[in-house]
Amino acid sequence: MKMNADTVMDAISAADMGSMPDRSVLEAISRMPGVAIERFAAADDPDHFGVEGGGVVVRGLTHVRSEFNGRDAFSADSGRGLGFQDISPELMGSVEVFKNQTADMIEGGIAGTVNLNTRKAFDADGRVFSFSADVTYTDLREETAPTFSVLYSDIWATDVGRFGFLANFSHSEIKVESNGVQAGKYEQQEWDNSKYVPQSARLSKKQDDKERDGFATSLQWENTAKTIVLTGEFIRSQATLAWNENAIEMDDGDSKVNLKPVDGTSFDFDDNGTFENGIITSEAGWRGDGSPQRYGMQHTMVTRVRNEESIVNDYSFNAKFTPNDSLAINFDVQYIYATMAIEDVSVMGATRAVVGMDLRGSGLPKISLLHPAYDGQADHTPGTPFTDPSTNFWRSAMDHISDNEGEEFATRLDIEYTFDNSIVKSIELGARYSNRQQTTRQSTYNWGVLSEAWADHNIWYADTDVPYDEVSFDNFARGGVLNTEGGNTFLFPSLSMVQNYSGLNDALAGAKAVAWGWNPLADRDDATGHFVGNEINVTQEESTAFYAKLNFEGDFSGMDYSANIGLRYVRLDNTTDGFISYPDDVPKNDKDIANVLNAEQAAFGNNASIVTQSIGQYTKVLPSVNFKLNLTDELLVRFAFSEAIALPSLGNLRNYVSIGGADQRVTFDPNVPEGDEPVPIYAEYERYTASSGNPLLKPMESYNYDLSLEWYFAEAGSLTSTLFYKDISNYFVNGFTYNDYTNNGVTQEVEVAGATNGGKGTIAGFEVSYQQFFDALPGAFSGLGVQLNYTHINEDGSPNSGLNNSSSDSDEAGDIAFTDLPLQGLSEQNANAALLYEKFGISARIAYNWRSDYLLTTRDVITKLPIYNTANGQLDASIFWDVSDNWKIGMQGTNLNNNITETEMQVNQQGDKVTRSWFTNDRRYSLVVKATF
Repeated sequence: MKMNADTVMDAISAADMGSMPDRSVLEAISRMPGVAIERFAAADDPDHFGVEGGGVVVRGLTHVRSEFNGRDAFSADSGRGLGFQDISPELMGSVEVFKNQTADMIEGGIAGTVNLNTRKAFDADGRVFSFSADVTYTDLREETAPTFSVLYSDIWATDVGRFGFLANFSHSEIKVESNGVQAGKYEQQEWDNSKYVPQSARLSKKQDDKERDGFATSLQWENTAKTIVLTGEFIRSQATLAWNENAIEMDDGDSKVNLKPVDGTSFDFDDNGTFENGIITSEAGWRGDGSPQRYGMQHTMVTRVRNEESIVNDYSFNAKFTPNDSLAINFDVQYIYATMAIEDVSVMGATRAVVGMDLRGSGLPKISLLHPAYDGQADHTPGTPFTDPSTNFWRSAMDHISDNEGEEFATRLDIEYTFDNSIVKSIELGARYSNRQQTTRQSTYNWGVLSEAWADHNIWYADTDVPYDEVSFDNFARGGVLNTEGGNTFLFPSLSMVQNYSGLNDALAGAKAVAWGWNPLADRDDATGHFVGNEINVTQEESTAFYAKLNFEGDFSGMDYSANIGLRYVRLDNTTDGFISYPDDVPKNDKDIANVLNAEQAAFGNNASIVTQSIGQYTKVLPSVNFKLNLTDELLVRFAFSEAIALPSLGNLRNYVSIGGADQRVTFDPNVPEGDEPVPIYAEYERYTASSGNPLLKPMESYNYDLSLEWYFAEAGSLTSTLFYKDISNYFVNGFTYNDYTNNGVTQEVEVAGATNGGKGTIAGFEVSYQQFFDALPGAFSGLGVQLNYTHINEDGSPNSGLNNSSSDSDEAGDIAFTDLPLQGLSEQNANAALLYEKFGISARIAYNWRSDYLLTTRDVITKLPIYNTANGQLDASIFWDVSDNWKIGMQGTNLNNNITETEMQVNQQGDKVTRSWFTNDRRYSLVVKATF
């Protein structure tokens, strides 16, 4: 496929995917040159490891277009593309990754286009029946899960032509676990400003249950003259991910600079004054609850449950008409409907502990949780303080809901006329129209207190019948990491209670100390279901495109060449419905100052939401040139140039402005006696700020250049190298503007932060790929082979976006702490190495996938700092044996090197980093049976 392609691309076949233990298309394409994947559930959530990954990067850019069979494919999230981690590889006939463009390709692939080709009946010469089944054991979770797939395809010859039918179904389950250790932001200490101590720590135990159901079917007909081929297809992908987490979070709240070693101990620091080892306690109680230092620090005990379901239904019809050798007509129509639903619920308890942290060395850290009276200044009763319900209280709860759907109708017409005996081989003309509408409903993360010392009083586990669980952290991170006084067992809010979201409010009734604390999203004022008006956005996008493409072929000095040159005209029309939300200055409890707020500001902040609609348009002509020269029958050189665009995410196109007051100034009554509650008499905001989307955001634009040298010296042997360069403008970045808004008769100036276009940058690099079987070796050694690829990428000047596609909360996409950061998601180096064996009915692979360190997110939601994924690699292997012509059995292993994923946080402008996280996940072992008839 690569050798004969019209532009620069790589491809992987169904046979190649089946030979490796890849559970999703995402894992399969990570073995291609220039392609890397994220190992976290989302790049902006580096606290939650995702075993199967959650995003694809091509040549350092995340703006990747996704397709099914050359047509649009998308998930109903806030992004543009498909969740490749949700697609079963068993449905694929091949996967193509295009790294440059031709005029007939649909626009949007500034980084690249990933095209998933499903199988069709006419791909085979006759009847095919095949199935596969496996069971996978995960050693950290210590559970098994099944996967199976079945395919039936047949062709019938009749008097009216040839008919073909194919049906392919795949069901996959996986049960995995990841354990995480995290250190919080390092703060300068008041008692010695040359010393830096982590202000928090986190231990997490996360279990993922993922199921994928994929179904693809096609019906084909070809007339007897072989001039007409009709194809109808239906593809359905349904993926569910249910994960739960128990996390222990040390957080000393507002005491940012008052952490000290327990009496009689001391901290160890490195040469830069950074904490390495010690037993940490707080100088004062947490947020004024009166607890003395000797009772340790508050630790939040989190039970979190998240359920995700993504469904994609793709219907298509294609007609190909070739009335003669010169004319070919292609007509295509598609309808795609996608939904995505997320239910994310957390309930938090709390207890107190003294924490010992040993971060020395290069391996996993060692954490000790000790009795809160560890220093001996209070009664210290040996035993199990962390499983005592009288030492744990109900602290808080949080819920978040998403409910999205998107649909698209698309049609295209392509005509190709071929010339005889001409340097111009053919001319292609085409037109395409699509209409996509997407509704996103995304609630805020609705945190609220249950009980706290500052919220009336604590409600202890022992004083109520609200259910809780004893959870064991034995064998945490495979042992040797956690050492807890009294054993590694802790009390957490009941998992079954948190899983029952509809009954959660009633279940927590006995844990609520105040009425104004947590209440479910649906109980909010003006909520319809789980959402208020400004959490619902409707976007409609029409795309109209026309293209012309000339194909050339000929002979130059005895060397064959082929080329194409084309222009593609694109017009995009967007209509977005949304809201302007004004501040809510209505008091929710008697401590609010709204009753004494400046009169104009009080009128402005009446919690109003105003419906708005925005209309935008964008047009562009995109040129492309591709040239291939066959230096010999085996050696060719290829040049490619194109101008490409990347469409903004639908999350950043949302039409909303959410305004809030900032920098509040309060004057108190000076006549209130000392010691009494202060009484505010006047208040005002110094300024107003807002977060916003940008329905007028323009696409990113790039000039893409490729130059490759490709040597195909054997049927399964090749050595290729590619130089590439991208000149990019119109990046999507977080920007600020000052706008006047009028509400309730009052006009205020507002500092608005949101998505805008800005900045330029370049990306340059090279790829090298080599594959060969050494069949000249003697005997059994002739089955040996290797696959190697390496990518090196340099970036210059590209700005980071600072945007969050999935949240409208202003805090989620705030200022980036430091300048001159590398481009998010870009690893300077990516590599794959595989040892192959094919002989005597044995097919074996040992493969290693590696990428260098890269910026995971510019602003972690917890530390507010840039987070980097350190360099890491994963070792996988498989072996299959052909029992007969029809049957084969095999074994597969994933993460055989027990890869520990580490992240680092940048702590200053100079670029110094300290370790933020260590994540351990399962090794996976599968027993596989396959049959083909």
